[in-house]
Order: sequence, then C-alpha cells, then structure tokens
Amino acid sequence: MLSRSTKNVLGCGLVTLSLLSLSACSTPVKQIEVSSVQVERPQLALPPVDVVRMRPVEWTIITEENYAEVVAAAKASGKPVAFFALTDDGYENLGLNFSDIRALVQQQKAIIASYEDYYSKSNKALDAAEEQLKDKQNSPNTLDRFNLFK
Repeated sequence: MLSRSTKNVLGCGLVTLSLLSLSACSTPVKQIEVSSVQVERPQLALPPVDVVRMRPVEWTIITEENYAEVVAAAKASGKPVAFFALTDDGYENLGLNFSDIRALVQQQKAIIASYEDYYSKSNKALDAAEEQLKDKQNSPNTLDRFNLFK
C-alpha cells in the first residue's frame, strides 16, 4: 500500500494539476480581427500585335527538260544566276513546317483567350465579393439592434 506521505503528494499534485487546467480554461480568448484592404491589380499593358504582311514569292520549277530555258531567262533578266532548290521531300517538309507553325499560333490564340476569360471571370467574382462585403459592413448586426447602450 502507499504510504500516507505518498498519498498526500499525489493528492496535492492532482489538486495543483486541476487548478492549473481550470485556470487555463478561464483565460479569455482573444478575438481575431480580420481586415481587408483592396489592392488594385496592375493592368497588363501589352503593345498591339503587328500585322504580318506577306511578300510575294515566285516559284519556278526546274526540270531536266526546261533547265536551259530557265537559265537563259535568268541571264536575260540581268540578275545573277543562283538557284535555291528543294527535293520533293524537302518541299513536303517545308509545307508541314508551315502547317505546324499555323497550328502553334492557333494554340497560342486559344491560350490567350482562356487567360482573358479567366481574368474577366475572376475580376467579376472579386467585384461581387467586394460588393457583398460592403453590404455586410453597412448593414447593422442583429445583436446591435438589442444593444441598449449604443
């Protein structure tokens, strides 16, 4: 069995622990004050996009049959004779590259449109929330109506 002094120590410890826990519960809870400040979002200032003006390109197909004729016509024009040639596979790849560029531009347009839609909707939602907050702050609190000391 426990001795009498051990019981006293345990009893005092329990009493002290009970008093400490009760006093901890009796401290008032600090009220958290939340305030919001409207922060203006900077407007995105983008320069206007340049319009692409394509320059005319003249293609001449040179074959074994018309080679001499094309060279003679080029010499007759007084310009230096130089040819840039593509194989049929190279010409096909050139067309596919332009097609890929066109698809990429369309994807970028879709992304930009999505961003515009997102920011438009988010600005509307923020404006609506701000308006609700103003209405809530301007309307009297239910408990304030019963406050006789105001």
